[in-house]
Amino acid sequence: MSQLRIAIVRGPNLNRWEMQNFLPLQNDFRLTGITSLRHNFSIDEIPFEVQSLFSVGQALRSRFLRSALARRWGDYHDLQGLSRVLAGYDIVHSAETSYYCTYQAAVAKKRQGFKLAVTVWENIPFSMNFPATRRMKEVVNRETDLFIAVTERSRQTLILEGAPPERVQVVMPGVDTAHFHPQRRDPALVRRFGLDDSDLVVLFVANLYWEKGIFDLLVAFRRVWDRLGRPGRLKLLIAGKGKEHARIVEWIGLLGLTDRALLIGGHPYSLMPAIHSLADVFVLPSIPTRAWQEQFGYVLVESMASGKAVVTSRCGSIPEVVGEAAVLTDPADFLGLTTALEDVLTDSARREELGRLGRERAISQFSIEPVSKKLRSLYSALLS
Repeated sequence: MSQLRIAIVRGPNLNRWEMQNFLPLQNDFRLTGITSLRHNFSIDEIPFEVQSLFSVGQALRSRFLRSALARRWGDYHDLQGLSRVLAGYDIVHSAETSYYCTYQAAVAKKRQGFKLAVTVWENIPFSMNFPATRRMKEVVNRETDLFIAVTERSRQTLILEGAPPERVQVVMPGVDTAHFHPQRRDPALVRRFGLDDSDLVVLFVANLYWEKGIFDLLVAFRRVWDRLGRPGRLKLLIAGKGKEHARIVEWIGLLGLTDRALLIGGHPYSLMPAIHSLADVFVLPSIPTRAWQEQFGYVLVESMASGKAVVTSRCGSIPEVVGEAAVLTDPADFLGLTTALEDVLTDSARREELGRLGRERAISQFSIEPVSKKLRSLYSALLS
């Protein structure tokens, strides 16, 4: 008997960390990731077949042109030839009801005969509200057999937008808690980034965008450094790439943090556990905008799994993710962030306790095997 086939349609957003939830399913299903020729994340570490299709939206790099395309199509995450490629699959698992490739899959469903599942991260109701988007979502809501909301906030958003409640399941994504685990600092990375074993390290890992709260963190870090008497061993590591890089460099100079705040760039997923091992405190002070709020925050779970004390903000779905295992501050509040950071940095027992709570929560709520088991069960129910 041949394996059942699943197409995981992610357009430009196919990535290694989400795909780890599907890896245990390979004994039961033949998996294929479907992405665009231009993609937002490296796909080199995805250990199953990946097929790339041309995308008009990804070919248009201009924000103005993409906006025009979204108003006409409803979205720019298209995959040309997708309907033909999906022939022969038993389940097609796409993402986001607003993505054009999900609409393409919904239209192809009747002709190809597969079951359609859609994972939804979006947690702002009607955030994409063009007339074309509303028409697309009507088709997706009607044709989708299973919606997988990554948080309760996403589930409520789906239902408000017209998804049948009985078809919506909440399944939070998992992380590999064996890959991300408490470990000693890697001496090679300590040397590489100009650190010392005795340094007290604050770590930030995210795309370098304003809404990730990086500028609030820079200001709060400077205030903490001043309030603690400017200790030489206090360092801030900033890991990631993005459009605000040049302005971050400027702010580091303005704040007099040139030898305190270190931009270390982006790194492969395989190296991220060692990056987290450098931290005493992990910080993600995300800020909601009109069109976006933190939808999950994989780095939060990865840091908790690494046994690190976490300081983060009440932005979007973050409180659902961290529970009682992190210190929460108000978004865009550098004064509150200063207090939270100072409290955690000056209390080693508190850091240890937060690290223990985070590791326990990561294992109990976000381990890969239980998540994959739930996906396997939902797929089996679909096919039966």
